[in-house]
Amino acid sequence: MPDVEDLFVEFETAAATTFRPPGVADVQRRIRGRRRRRGLLAGLLAVALAGPASALAVAHRADRPEPRPTPSVSPSPTGRLAVRTVTLPGVSGELAELRFVSARAGWALFDTCAGADESAAGCRRTVARTVDGGVTWQRSALPAVPDGRVHLLPVDAGTLAVMTRVGYLVTMDGGNSFASHPFDAPQAAVRRVFATPSGLYLGCPPDGVPTTCDRQRVLRVSGGLHFHQPPVTLRSDAENALVEGADGRLWLTVGDDDGLTVVTSADQGATWQEMPSVPRAARQLVLAPDGRDVWLVRTEQPNGVWRLAGTGWQPGPALPDDTDGIAAPGAGLLVVTSAYGGLGFVTGGGYVEVSELRGPLRTSDPGTSVSVLPDGTVVAQHGRTWFLGVGRGVDRSWLQLS
Repeated sequence: MPDVEDLFVEFETAAATTFRPPGVADVQRRIRGRRRRRGLLAGLLAVALAGPASALAVAHRADRPEPRPTPSVSPSPTGRLAVRTVTLPGVSGELAELRFVSARAGWALFDTCAGADESAAGCRRTVARTVDGGVTWQRSALPAVPDGRVHLLPVDAGTLAVMTRVGYLVTMDGGNSFASHPFDAPQAAVRRVFATPSGLYLGCPPDGVPTTCDRQRVLRVSGGLHFHQPPVTLRSDAENALVEGADGRLWLTVGDDDGLTVVTSADQGATWQEMPSVPRAARQLVLAPDGRDVWLVRTEQPNGVWRLAGTGWQPGPALPDDTDGIAAPGAGLLVVTSAYGGLGFVTGGGYVEVSELRGPLRTSDPGTSVSVLPDGTVVAQHGRTWFLGVGRGVDRSWLQLS
């Protein structure tokens, strides 16, 4: 078993390449540095920070030159921002983590050691759940958690895995009870965190933990190898990811220094088709939750996007020069964050800024990440503040939670 720091770095690596959760850019920079120093990743069970199909974006990005700020924008037509404080009476500690699985259901972690060094001791952790969009929160029956870093890995409104430095604490009844599971024997509920909706994931047989094999396989949550393996080599030290939209199509990406290799299957892996490459070394595949919009993206300069049309890629709309994070809510839209703060939508007609988020996102906190939940809700994280954009298209109501 790797040491604690390596274990969590590997965990974040797998999460970043699968669902692009908050903090992915920083995680990837850390991982590239570690790869240069260590040569080969030790590996960890590929778990996802942001829950099922949250962003469906597969990233492979190198450090890039400083972008230029977006020169001009159009205002959002909504102008609505509600502010809500996440509190739990009688519970000490700060809000350390917030994970929504839909516009109404989510999980929160309160931690008396939030922001403290990994060696901090005597930490008290509390997990709570909401099913009304964060209006009210119900405390769970989480048992005492060992000192060390903790992450929430939600599956749905009733199922959550809490990752600790020694294993998982899993609830399947909305937090009323938890069961403990070691890293080397995760139950199906844990494997579902990082699996596709149809129950497929990448790992090393027989136990699914990619710590000993050189080549990953497509595995089934129910156990064993998938019947038909893709026609690509899935080196365990590469940035591989398998995602699936609501239409059932599978998308497998293999990242390297030259860009992405993309293969897809429309019949649950019975047959696989390798997609043509695109110029300028696209680094990221972005999939809308409904599976209809599929994009290849490059955010390094010169940036660009290509949208799937039939069996090939067509150039898409121009991205702002300062594009940092990116996700696809569907209907031909992309939602992007700025390296300088701010969030907006890229449409066929240009860029539409969400003006009500301009101020909250342009603070001294770390950069802003963005993802899209399975129900189409946009989620942005900026430090320890979260924003939900509920609605369709660019017309959304925005909620700030902290």
